[in-house]
Amino acid sequence: MKYCWRQLLQLAALGFGTALVSSYALSAEKNGIVATDGTIKTTVWSFGITGAQENLKAAGNNQLIGTSAAVQIGYGHIARDWLANFSVDILQGPYQPTYDSQLQVDHSGFGFTAWTGLSAQNTNVRSPEGGYGFALGLSYGALTGQMMGRNRRDDGQGTTTDRALIDSYTSHVSKLSIIPGLFFTWLDQARPAGNTPELLMTRIEGLVLLIGAATPIAATYNTSYTRGTNEVIREHGSLSGYSIVVNLTALLGV
Repeated sequence: MKYCWRQLLQLAALGFGTALVSSYALSAEKNGIVATDGTIKTTVWSFGITGAQENLKAAGNNQLIGTSAAVQIGYGHIARDWLANFSVDILQGPYQPTYDSQLQVDHSGFGFTAWTGLSAQNTNVRSPEGGYGFALGLSYGALTGQMMGRNRRDDGQGTTTDRALIDSYTSHVSKLSIIPGLFFTWLDQARPAGNTPELLMTRIEGLVLLIGAATPIAATYNTSYTRGTNEVIREHGSLSGYSIVVNLTALLGV
């Protein structure tokens, strides 16, 4: 009789365990699983806007000066005490008088930016008080400039002086720059890895502000224009100087 009761208890325990495992499996299939080993989500999509004050000049009158902007879409990583981001950039500007202030030239183009930042705090970059640290970036841009309207010194009288002015000006600028600077973060706390609905929901992780000075490692230009005749004059060379850069990026976790 004692042996029979022992068998019944063992069968009951086995049945209860099987039901518990099955229930957990069904719940996991329905609601997803949350990591229990401390793993957190660290990858993000990024959407940023950059404003820059360009100040690049050549030995002659060719130059890239004025205010420019960029719209950036990228992908990044947030760790405890550092973060990094890579973006593809759509460039617009500067739109500023150039070539000894004779020409109104509108620039546009594309590029990319990669940067990483190291926290200067002892706390997490996702700290509720905000984070800050040192940043270092690398940026490439390819710009095409097109003259808008006529030469600013042309009074429209068709004189010999007017006809000798520069016209039909176009430029192509490429620049590779290094960007040291500072970053500031306002980020939410990290979410654990998992596939529950609330963890799979896209959310704004926070904002990153980057302020830096871009110094070109290599910056070249190629220009073409006419002056008084239909003959096309071409020039090329190097640009030097610096640009002040301010970037604001929103990070999206998925």
